[in-house]
Amino acid sequence: MKLSSNQKKILEKLIQKYEGSKTYAELNRVSQNFYVKPSEFFKNYYSDFADVDEVGDFENELKELQTENVVDIKLKKNSDVIDKIYLNISKVDLIRKMIGVKEKKEIQSEEISFFKRHLGQKDFSEWYSKQEIEKLRGGKKSRYSLEETKIIFDIVDKIMNNKDELLERELSILLFKNSKTFENKYRSKVCRLLYEYLKVADKVDDFDNGIHSDTEKEHLLLERYGIYQNPAYVYINGDFSIKYSDDKVIEAKSGFPIALSMSLIKEVKKISVNAKNIITVENLTTFHRIERENTVFIYTGGYSGRGVRDILKNINSENLNLQFYHFGDLDPDGFCILQNLIDSTGISINSLYMDIKTMIKYRTYKKTLTERDKSLAENLIERGCFVDILNYMIKENIKIEQEIITME
Repeated sequence: MKLSSNQKKILEKLIQKYEGSKTYAELNRVSQNFYVKPSEFFKNYYSDFADVDEVGDFENELKELQTENVVDIKLKKNSDVIDKIYLNISKVDLIRKMIGVKEKKEIQSEEISFFKRHLGQKDFSEWYSKQEIEKLRGGKKSRYSLEETKIIFDIVDKIMNNKDELLERELSILLFKNSKTFENKYRSKVCRLLYEYLKVADKVDDFDNGIHSDTEKEHLLLERYGIYQNPAYVYINGDFSIKYSDDKVIEAKSGFPIALSMSLIKEVKKISVNAKNIITVENLTTFHRIERENTVFIYTGGYSGRGVRDILKNINSENLNLQFYHFGDLDPDGFCILQNLIDSTGISINSLYMDIKTMIKYRTYKKTLTERDKSLAENLIERGCFVDILNYMIKENIKIEQEIITME
């Protein structure tokens, strides 16, 4: 029998109900019946305004299933209207063949065998497999199908072992021969699992795990492994020179910003700074406006990527007596960005123009805090970070964007 779309959905739903029951698990002491309602598959079935021909076709499909003896139809009392569609439990093996699915226990056995093969590998696959084995042995369903899990393992392996600069679309082509499949189907799933893994392995701090939008978190995570949404550049303005691995030297002058690609940053041997201060700047408008003598400015673009962190680490290791500052928005996000920069580079970085005095001066341009702002501020305060200024923000319910400070 060739099943229609409705017939297949009905049988799949009935099998799901049966295999999720105590009867299937052999834990039930009383007899159970499993049924679905017609309206679950034909929304307007009970409506007085339903198309008569469509209702008739739908009922004929159900009667065909009853003729095959895989379901039993029950009508409403004193009516020809179908009330419930019951599963014929004695025909579940036949139904599985009809809809082309394996028995739940067989699927779980295959999944457990697959996950067991990854135990002892001391990596993401072992961490994930342990969780799934425990879940399956407890009678629960695996997070993803076995087919999808295998794909996810391949993606994670490719990401974590990547050694080159790679764009997300290039990664997708390498894995799927399609430039959009990774972004559309797998990026969020894979990044969510990677964050969980890194969190457990204590390789990601609370800020990486909690303060970004989902999309920003995904891009920042992938950047850790040299995978970028678009070609990545770091913008720098100031007096400095860069010596590359081939001993080629590039001289830069204040007032003439340059952009370094990630491929060039990887080849940097030494950065010599002819200034006293390094100031990282959160927003691009401010980066282009800000002026200060004896200073090299580096644009972070919000939460810093690997390129910014690598340059800062190189500068810090190759230059003595430099003062590091960060100038960002006077809001909880701005201070989270600063703390993230400190945590990820290990450099002592002070805030610049991010104080109560500046907030009072530009109070005319204030905005009110969101609930998310308050939550971020409280998390930082609990860590003992920027306590005075954040408490002031909460008390006064204000925040200020950095662009106004360089505009005046």
